[in-house]
Amino acid sequence: MPSQISETLGKYKDALDVSRNRYEQIKKERFKNAKQFYDSFFKNLMKKYDMKNFNKVKMLAEQFFQVDKVRFAAVDGSCYKKQLQDYMVFFGAAYPIRGFIDFSRSDKRFVYEPWSPDEDVSMVAYVPIPFAELNETIDDPFVVSDDQKVIDLSNIHLQLMELAEVFQAYMLVKSSDLRPKILLWDQSMSSVMNSTDVNYKRINLIGYKYQMRSLTAQDVIIAYSHPYNKELGIPSKKKYRVYNYILWKLQDNSPQNTSVLAAELGLSEKELLGRINYLTGDNIEQDDPISQSDPIAQIKGDNLHFNDSYDGSWEYCMGLFEHICKELFKDKKPDALIYKKKNLEGEIEERWTSPNDLRFLIGIGLRALIEECWKRDVLLIGIVKDSASKYLTRNYTGVMEHIEKYNDIPHVLLPWSDRDFLETLPWIADSLTAPWSTIEFDSMFMTIHLERDEGGNKRILGVRGNIVAPPERLFARSLAQFYLNRAKKSLLYGHVIFIDRLLIPMIDKNIEKAVIDQNKEVLGVVEPISFLNKDKRNGVQDLMMYILDVLTRNLYPEVIGYPDPLHKADWGAKSLYKKIKPIIDSSDISLRSNPAHKTFRQLRDEIKRT
Repeated sequence: MPSQISETLGKYKDALDVSRNRYEQIKKERFKNAKQFYDSFFKNLMKKYDMKNFNKVKMLAEQFFQVDKVRFAAVDGSCYKKQLQDYMVFFGAAYPIRGFIDFSRSDKRFVYEPWSPDEDVSMVAYVPIPFAELNETIDDPFVVSDDQKVIDLSNIHLQLMELAEVFQAYMLVKSSDLRPKILLWDQSMSSVMNSTDVNYKRINLIGYKYQMRSLTAQDVIIAYSHPYNKELGIPSKKKYRVYNYILWKLQDNSPQNTSVLAAELGLSEKELLGRINYLTGDNIEQDDPISQSDPIAQIKGDNLHFNDSYDGSWEYCMGLFEHICKELFKDKKPDALIYKKKNLEGEIEERWTSPNDLRFLIGIGLRALIEECWKRDVLLIGIVKDSASKYLTRNYTGVMEHIEKYNDIPHVLLPWSDRDFLETLPWIADSLTAPWSTIEFDSMFMTIHLERDEGGNKRILGVRGNIVAPPERLFARSLAQFYLNRAKKSLLYGHVIFIDRLLIPMIDKNIEKAVIDQNKEVLGVVEPISFLNKDKRNGVQDLMMYILDVLTRNLYPEVIGYPDPLHKADWGAKSLYKKIKPIIDSSDISLRSNPAHKTFRQLRDEIKRT
């Protein structure tokens, strides 16, 4: 008779076989659905590129870059954490690669430009934190309540890496000697902007003293209202954080008449006044950080006036970002993430920079990078290798059909993500050749989507109903494939990659917009960019695809179809990690030889000696 163990294993195998068969059946059905969806609708959203038409691309490059020989740079990062006996050590780093593309040649040539030995371009930080401070408790240490705030520092190596990357990118663009005209970053900028959007009440860095004054909640609100760009209409007039738009208007031209401003935003004056309490400080609780400083704006009669004390607030925040990053990554100060501030009792105490503080600094850095790229005419491109998102086939397609921009879309279940769906297309469409790309769609569709209400009616909403981020008309998203080989018996192809690009004001300002106004009471009017099909002219995307195709050499099987400079930057960042890791790991030896904790006998003997 079979043993109980073998019987159990046999039943597990049967369950696994049933599950596998079900999965295979679902996969076949989704594949059929994908073909139907592509043939009847999605093929009109696919752009195929013939890179032999070099003259057209050269004209676009000359228009945007003004020169034939164009410098590019790529930035990637690495991170690590190590648990020692009494400490946790965190490491974060970023490394850049640079080179030139020569647009005067038609042979798709680019050349790497090595850094000289005296150029210290890497951004590296290593932060040892004692376990005693790893979960730093604020407020009363003897009271447990819902209001008690605990700062968990156990994963700050991820934020350290992101901060290193954004600081690296910002310094490259800001530098007159090293500035690239094309900047690749191994991140989705729209995702970074969303993940670093922290409520000002959770930012403990408020009160940090820099340049003879302390960071205020008002500085945080002004910083988060950036970037500003009049040509692209950023900040937008949508209801979510409408005070960002008002802040931009006030700084551009103060005072503003409240009735005129309300009419411009489609609000009643009463609703407008209710939405600007963050600026005026009205009806704010006494313990709110906003109440501790002068308001950003004041209402005098019928007009809203900007407080001139905050004229240099954005520059102050950028300076704070540079100051902390320089101490952390360049000077490598061991206490760069420790700062002093007053507690509720007015006493000065030391604090660790919390994960939310780091997210705030990353948010400042990204916004400063965006505005610097606009100022310097830099083409900023973010690339992500993997994602399980459905922003294109679910959010974008669903909303655009709902507002009647698309008709007769098959309502079928597709493969599980945008990437899964798009990687089936080479098997469906024999005429598809690399490079190809989807149309670009507004990154705002990361959050805006369709939902059904209790009555079964569809409505357009953001996250938690009203949150629509990042700002529309800021980033354009697309998915593309750069390696597809049909010459062999079996189909060979690289993965589909996800691309974010920063919109270019002087070119993209005339892009057609889709007006989404079917849920005004919640969202207001939202106007994302709109390239409805492959026939809509999009010169910047065409130029970007040519550049990425040039930079994709397909030399390494593990990253085939992926831009080579980003792979080299990844190598550089990983080489920093490989050099630092043994040093971090070996630090346990010195801690064991001179331990921080002592026995009761050792402490007693020390007390006797004193």
